[in-house]
Amino acid sequence: MIIAVLLFSIIYTWFIKRGEGTDIFDISVIVMTVSNIFTVLFIVSLFFKIQADNIKKPVSELKKKLIPSFVFFVLSAVVVSLFIFSLSDYVLFLLKGWDTRNFVENLLYKDIPGTFSSLFIGIFVASVIFFYEIWRQSINREQKLREENLRFRYGNLKAQVNPHFLFNSLNTFSEMVYEDARKTDICIQKLASVYRYILENENVDWVPLDVEIEFVKNYFGLRKERDGEKITLEVRIENPEKFKIIPISLQILVENALKHNIASQARPLEISIYREGRYIVVANTMNSKTVLCRPSGIGLANLRERIKLVMGKEIVINQENSRFIVKLPLENN
Repeated sequence: MIIAVLLFSIIYTWFIKRGEGTDIFDISVIVMTVSNIFTVLFIVSLFFKIQADNIKKPVSELKKKLIPSFVFFVLSAVVVSLFIFSLSDYVLFLLKGWDTRNFVENLLYKDIPGTFSSLFIGIFVASVIFFYEIWRQSINREQKLREENLRFRYGNLKAQVNPHFLFNSLNTFSEMVYEDARKTDICIQKLASVYRYILENENVDWVPLDVEIEFVKNYFGLRKERDGEKITLEVRIENPEKFKIIPISLQILVENALKHNIASQARPLEISIYREGRYIVVANTMNSKTVLCRPSGIGLANLRERIKLVMGKEIVINQENSRFIVKLPLENN
């Protein structure tokens, strides 16, 4: 970016001074080039700051803030550019040995209407281009998010149509109903809450972390009714209500661990969920059916993409000491 700024400043200065008939090796060309470098650096830095503040906002919110941000950007760029231009003009007066008593008059009636007016036009055109780019990126991001949400809903639909989880749960209930009717009733309520949670949250970007954890516990509890001591789940998170997370994300990781590992009473599958700074960690012991050294499967791949689109962050995946570890970024609730 620095090289681009230097090239633009040199070419722009040369173009202006050439139009004035000034020798390109004149001291005024050097002073104006330095002035333009600082001006362009400020404008580009301000743009990236505004872009970072607005790029993740939904289009509906961006509509309300785009015009005020545009006005702020133009005014800030003009004021700072005018200050840098005036300062460089004064330096030129000193270097040329001109009478500084004529500085203000020369600035107001010659340099600003002449040289700075073209710079102002450049600032305005650049502002329009910059903010169009912010708008375009926001539209593209929202479109990708809608497409990803459709894939997510389709994946949920397939999971609901797929009879395996439901069939296994009902088969377990049929075996226990004559032994413990009370326990069977609790399990049926858990199963209902699992599917209700999926239906209620398939169209939202965030859920409170404590609600997601309760959902995962219900899901895991149903699996444990079938697998018993072969699988364990430990959740160690303080004040989960203070955070929010992508819905169904923890369940996808727990299901991924159950799907890709062999569990037995001799070597139980141990799954842990805990917070580590700005991440929630899902870790499990490994006794893989196939080596799981990188993310695989539609669920995990879609989760990675959803987090990238919604949060602008990445999932962290590690394998160490026979443990598979996935870290999901958190947001304050």
